[in-house]
Amino acid sequence: MADVNEEYPDLNPDLEVNTDDLIVVKEHPLEAGEKVFSFIVLILGMVALKLSVDLWFSISLRRGPRIASAAAVPVFVSALWVIMSLWTVIENFKLTTPLSRVKGMGEKIAKALAYALPLNVIIMLALIVAYCVALVEGVSFYIATPAFLYISMCYLMRKDFVKNILWTAIVMAFIVLVFRVLFSVVFP
Repeated sequence: MADVNEEYPDLNPDLEVNTDDLIVVKEHPLEAGEKVFSFIVLILGMVALKLSVDLWFSISLRRGPRIASAAAVPVFVSALWVIMSLWTVIENFKLTTPLSRVKGMGEKIAKALAYALPLNVIIMLALIVAYCVALVEGVSFYIATPAFLYISMCYLMRKDFVKNILWTAIVMAFIVLVFRVLFSVVFP
């Protein structure tokens, strides 16, 4: 029994391993679409940097660009945004995703969208768009909002339809009391 490690008995190769105590290691360190998302964040950071530099120069036309101007903070933050997101893009492209082995860009896009937008998300987005359209078309806030809340709760919970009426009433009462009465917000 020369292989037995008495100082660290858990390291003995002939011992039975309990898999319940092991850490589960994922096959891919990134989820589907994470590489593209980091690239989109980089592009948005570059747009923010361009806008903040334009702001910096427009504020500083009289005296020239100065580090103490009001636009220096947005330039610094957006430059940091670009640097960090560029670093993330570079690091992410070294890693694999579940889509790394999929051939064809169309199939990759379809699988990434299916992963990022499951049916519940698509239906909720459609409900949000319908709610916004209803408000734009002139439906009263006091009609559109309770309808949206009730339909959303009924869809997501798929039970307790009577309780959902109560929850909708409670949420609407809170919204009206806090925003309309306390803060005098005018609802559409």
